Amino acid sequence: MSALARIPTPSALRAIQHGIRYSRCACTCAVRPLAAPQPPHHRRTFIAAPLGARDSASASTSKLAPEPPARSVSARRALLYVPGSNVKMLRSALSKGTSDALILDLEDSVATGQKGAARQNVFDALQSADSTQSQLFVRINSPTRSFGFDDLQVVLKSSNLQGIVIPKVDTVQDVQVVDRCISEHGLETTKDRIKLIVSVESPLSLINLKEIATSSNRIDALLFAAEDYCASSNIIRTESRQEMLFVRSQIVAVAKAFGLGAIDLVRTAYKGETATQGLKEEATEGRRLGFDGKQCIHPNQVETVQKCFTPSEKDIERATRILEQYNVASLGGAGAYGLIGEDGNSAMIDAPMLLQAERILAQAKAAGVLL
Repeated sequence: MSALARIPTPSALRAIQHGIRYSRCACTCAVRPLAAPQPPHHRRTFIAAPLGARDSASASTSKLAPEPPARSVSARRALLYVPGSNVKMLRSALSKGTSDALILDLEDSVATGQKGAARQNVFDALQSADSTQSQLFVRINSPTRSFGFDDLQVVLKSSNLQGIVIPKVDTVQDVQVVDRCISEHGLETTKDRIKLIVSVESPLSLINLKEIATSSNRIDALLFAAEDYCASSNIIRTESRQEMLFVRSQIVAVAKAFGLGAIDLVRTAYKGETATQGLKEEATEGRRLGFDGKQCIHPNQVETVQKCFTPSEKDIERATRILEQYNVASLGGAGAYGLIGEDGNSAMIDAPMLLQAERILAQAKAAGVLL
């Protein structure tokens, strides 16, 4: 049996966290190669070294912290904005389907005088998008203004619409007005599956974020609109991004607390090698901070972003070994064990790291690199 064939199921993982042993696993999967295999002397070999047996009495009486709501993992690594006023760009983005998600934009990228035409363009694009591989979202105008209401009246008539990006969300009411509109005007066959992505654009939005995040069952993710936030906060944006670390971390914390996705900021530079390298660094940083994906403003950014938000072959291998070897260690009564590399360094592996390994494999599966 291969190593991957012995990966514990999610129910088995939860059983381990509660101190319950398990003896079998039904998960079978395989890894698609991401790159050429490394030479043997460059590969790290891991072995399990039990650090001690779990005290069954303390395990049964210990209080576990409540877990955030369960959230299915879907690949939404890159979200590409497409101007609703540009029919050629809409057709190109839909036909290629290379970005995990498309945001057909009716807000910032559309001039006031073109709002009506763009609205119809986006509806027509949705109606012709039966074969696209991308998730389809529409960013409407502010829901508190007439443009936003008009946007909803039109796009909700499409059965291919999968979600709405709500800009300028400062309070719970900004979300609820959209939620009600979907309930009242959405198609009966699709309105229950329409998701909402909330855009965090101001200090007021950040202060109210916990209440906003729980204001509708349709909310699926929180999105950081960095340019708007910096403008409203008098923040001077720099290449280091240190001035935005607090708000980015807050968005991730709230999103994870309530089982939502977290979508990182846009990088405005997109031409040239310097821009590509900067995008790679920014996307890698975002993933480390806990974001699930990143906004893109140009098709050239999509491939880099999706690669950065996909677990590497090394990540997948390590996660697989953690799950497999925890299975073996737990059968022997160990509640934790050491994962030791050829260099002699070791790290203690226990239930929290086990769950993190499970998430990595779930992300890899959603991205199509794990079967």
